[in-house]
Amino acid sequence: WGIYNIVEALSFLHTQAKLAHGMICPDAVFVTPGGDFKLGGFDLVTPLGIADGGGGPTPHFRKYDGAVCPADYRSPERMSGRYDTLQQSAPVHSIDCYSLAVLIEYVYTHPSAGTNGQVPVPLKKALLRMKNDAPKLRPRLPPLLKCPVFDNPYVKAQIFLDEVVSKPAEEKIIFLQSLPDVLNRGVLNENVSIYKILPILVRGLQACTGKETAMSQDINRREVLAIVPLLFQIAESYLAKTPELFQKHVTPLVPLLFAVNDRGVRGSILQKISILESQLDKTALNSSVFEPMCSGFTDSSGPLRELTLKSTIVLVPKLNHANLEKLVRYLVRLQADPEASIRTNTVIFIGKVAPHLSETSRQKLILPAFTRSMKDPFTPCRLAALRAVIACKEYFSQKEVAEKVLPSVIPHTLDGANEVRAEAFNVVDTFLVNLRDESNRMAKVEAGGMAEEDNSGAATTAAPSSGGYLTGISSWMGTSTEPTASTSSADAQTTTKFSSNGSPSKSSTPQPGPAAPKFSSLTLSDAQVGGSSKYNTANDSGGWSDDDDIVSPQSNSSPGGGGGWDDDDDAFGVSPVNKTKGKDDFFSSFDTNKSTKLAGGVKSGMKLKGKAKPTVTKLPASDLLDGWDDF
Repeated sequence: WGIYNIVEALSFLHTQAKLAHGMICPDAVFVTPGGDFKLGGFDLVTPLGIADGGGGPTPHFRKYDGAVCPADYRSPERMSGRYDTLQQSAPVHSIDCYSLAVLIEYVYTHPSAGTNGQVPVPLKKALLRMKNDAPKLRPRLPPLLKCPVFDNPYVKAQIFLDEVVSKPAEEKIIFLQSLPDVLNRGVLNENVSIYKILPILVRGLQACTGKETAMSQDINRREVLAIVPLLFQIAESYLAKTPELFQKHVTPLVPLLFAVNDRGVRGSILQKISILESQLDKTALNSSVFEPMCSGFTDSSGPLRELTLKSTIVLVPKLNHANLEKLVRYLVRLQADPEASIRTNTVIFIGKVAPHLSETSRQKLILPAFTRSMKDPFTPCRLAALRAVIACKEYFSQKEVAEKVLPSVIPHTLDGANEVRAEAFNVVDTFLVNLRDESNRMAKVEAGGMAEEDNSGAATTAAPSSGGYLTGISSWMGTSTEPTASTSSADAQTTTKFSSNGSPSKSSTPQPGPAAPKFSSLTLSDAQVGGSSKYNTANDSGGWSDDDDIVSPQSNSSPGGGGGWDDDDDAFGVSPVNKTKGKDDFFSSFDTNKSTKLAGGVKSGMKLKGKAKPTVTKLPASDLLDGWDDF
């Protein structure tokens, strides 16, 4: 390609300017960063072969020819000083043609040329003709450009790049669309990409997006769509190695790219967002990238919403607090998206973004989001939610796991999808291990606390424990008057007997039921009832009617007074009086063997103390019919 440039330059000089360069040598060739050869060194430029004899070579050429141009690059006539031959009959290209042949051999045989020191076979015959001793027989240079050596993709691409400005828009778009493949195949090297292709792309992008109305034209839109992928390919392949070049060429274009209101252009940018993340600082990312791209979350196009969501994940580590809060609101909204794939990707995104959120935002977002996604009818969404729960388990306290996480997960152990059930069991098993460890830890803490309490109680007076309190109650109950059980041979029912000194004696058979209440002894004079009557017979109720079941006295009380109420009578301030047997004894009419029921359903034969009663007035028989027995 460099030789092609020199040939083109000399062809223009010979045909258009009618001048000979006169100093074709390595010192007159300059190489640009893009790989182009530029012709310089016009120290000996001269007209040649003018018909009237007044032209070239000029005296300046003749004087300095030997001093300026290397001998290897001077033709035989110049070496011998036969300038008159050149003046009279030599064509204008004759001296430059010879020098160019020597230069071509030098380039191809240079150790850095990558040609193994060999001149291509198609050029060898041409070089022999170019170095002919007769100036008139040396060929013109433009036909040399048709040599097969210059018919290759590299030269063709370089030629188009030089002429791209003047090419029609359609040809330009087709060429730009083909360049990514050319770069991938290594046809064009890094220098060509950075120093020739990139400036063309920048100029084209500025021209198409500089005005708001420009993108309304389809041709401009198509050109931008062809430029953006190529721009990011060059930036990723070459500019990423040199941040200074990226800042110089690409960074100024970022706001311009995001300002383009076109879904195709936005999609092309989002697919390469990782390049911007690696090269731009936090301020530029938050202001120039994240703010404009948020419009993609609310776009009516489902694929663009999903692409925006996927692209944002790489920006999260560099987002500031305000933009993170803004992102959380968009994520909550996307969980209700009509597209199932977007809902699934959203819950995956939440699981990945959780480490970068603040504690407050994390508590508000992740567990409700996972719970909501586990109820999604789309199976991959439920599966993603369960896996996200495992990924974020470190952000749940054991209390939250027990009260909120597991109750949401366990129903999915019977999910309709097998893979969801398997993942749900995996989640449950994982958390149960942690819960068991936490429970064991709590038990150790409790045991340590009890040991400390025991140690502190040894030095100070210990407060009564619940066990001592219950022991006191049982002791108090044992000292109270309560019935003792004995088994009757007649009816096998449990009865309570009182000893002569009033203390209860318990039978071996326990009585289920409430204990009999404690009574204080009363005399008949206190009740103002006494005397015998026609109702006072052995088989009669003794005038007590139905209420006499409360107390059933026995007639065989001992004379010592121990057969009645026990000594607890004193507790009520009532002193028993002497009771004598006889017809005036109201209780003598009762059957001594008869067992009645005490309050609470306990049968017992009750004994009253045998002390004499004071004399009472007997009631006439007529007074006994006044309903007293209904008492």
